[in-house]
Amino acid sequence: MPALDFVKMLRPLNCAMAAFGAFIGYSIASGAIRCGNGIGCAMLVAFIICGAGMAINDYFDRDIDKKLHPKKAIPSGRISPKAALAFSLLLFAGGNTLAFAFLPAASVVIALAFTLLLIAYSAFLTRAKYLGNFVVASGTAFTLVFGASLLGNYPVVAALALAALFANLARELIKDMEDLEADRGFKKSLPMLLSKGRVEAMVFTCYLLAITLVYVPVVLLSFGKPLFVIVVSIANLVFLYSFGKTLKHDYARAQVLAKGAMFIALLGFLLGVV
Repeated sequence: MPALDFVKMLRPLNCAMAAFGAFIGYSIASGAIRCGNGIGCAMLVAFIICGAGMAINDYFDRDIDKKLHPKKAIPSGRISPKAALAFSLLLFAGGNTLAFAFLPAASVVIALAFTLLLIAYSAFLTRAKYLGNFVVASGTAFTLVFGASLLGNYPVVAALALAALFANLARELIKDMEDLEADRGFKKSLPMLLSKGRVEAMVFTCYLLAITLVYVPVVLLSFGKPLFVIVVSIANLVFLYSFGKTLKHDYARAQVLAKGAMFIALLGFLLGVV
């Protein structure tokens, strides 16, 4: 059914994670898990803009998907390219209109900035994956800062957002190594430009930065109760295990572990204010 295809195009689980990220950022900035000050609207905006980014990515990737993913909605003909583009632009417009109408100016700027980044990524950077990786990796960081923007309290969130960015960047690089052969002829990624050893070194550096940054709020900003330290430390161990799998060239397992570790870390971020 076309309606179901439009819903699937949004990647609802990814959008829910974006909304959850905004809630975590808001909770950290407020120092407690609570509702108020437009967080419900901010979560909806994050969900909508994330979904719009997914849809417009499918639109620009339609020719590649004809060869690599022919069963997807656009290449299969279930949704026309024009309909997918219109759907995406409508979502972008709706999400930013909601932000403009109900959220603070800083939130509006962040929503618009990430909208432009998502469009630029899909239109110009998907083939140059070594550049697009940064946009994709910044997704969680943006949602955390977006949630904090409702209150204008950024120091703790900034450190945790940077940790999330580097952790996600490591996962993107691992995914590039996993997709190396599939990407040939379609996209250009760092594993095509650098030796495997150098890319693995970059993954380790990103993980090391993420692991270090996540403790900065504890040491310098008096943030986080023991439960925060325990949970993020578990996440860090999983990140290191992911790197071990990377060294063994088990990239599929490594990137799945990285995704799981990121979810554990986000849960830890939220528990930091419990």
